[in-house]
Amino acid sequence: MNACKPAVEDEPFGQTAPTFSQAELELTAIMQLTYAYHETQLHQPSATPTPLFTATHTPWPTVISTIARTSTPEITPTDEKACNRAGMGVPFDITVPDNSTFYAGETFTKTWRVVNSGSCKWTRLYKLVFYSQNAMGAQYERFLEAEVLPGQAIDLSIDMIAPTTPGTYQGNWMLQAPDGTLFGLGMNADSPFYVRIIVTDDATPTPTEEPSPTPELSPTP
Repeated sequence: MNACKPAVEDEPFGQTAPTFSQAELELTAIMQLTYAYHETQLHQPSATPTPLFTATHTPWPTVISTIARTSTPEITPTDEKACNRAGMGVPFDITVPDNSTFYAGETFTKTWRVVNSGSCKWTRLYKLVFYSQNAMGAQYERFLEAEVLPGQAIDLSIDMIAPTTPGTYQGNWMLQAPDGTLFGLGMNADSPFYVRIIVTDDATPTPTEEPSPTPELSPTP
């Protein structure tokens, strides 16, 4: 009869196989799942939190100090005078005022009083020279008869002849420095001085006005 019984495996000596109830098995499974879930969460990379929007600080513009503009200096006229400059004396037309009348071919002497209004001395190498229009028979240039310091005046005279044809005639004259520079009247010293006459064939031309001498006063007795 023993031969018909199923063979029983020999168990280790002193040990018996543990037996678990259904409740214990379910609890063990739940604990394993819980442990596995926590392990998974611990090993996952932490998500980088999205930073909240922060307002960008706009800096105030830097105030740059204003550079004071330098005022343009006023241009003051210089006291330095041009070297060669002429002015009108008082009186200017010593003889033959403008529009004086002469016979055709009549001779006369024109005299101007000219002041040295420049800064250079007029030596005897300075000249009175014909400049333009009609010379009326006069020589074209004539040296000064004396030196003229700045501020002094000189009477310039030259002999002329009235043209032979009736009409109005004018001759323009200037001064000339030794280096050939021409100069005359005006702010730029570039205006000539002139003589202007009227030539007539009338029998009785208008006499030329000549300055009358000042009568001498006799002492009262």
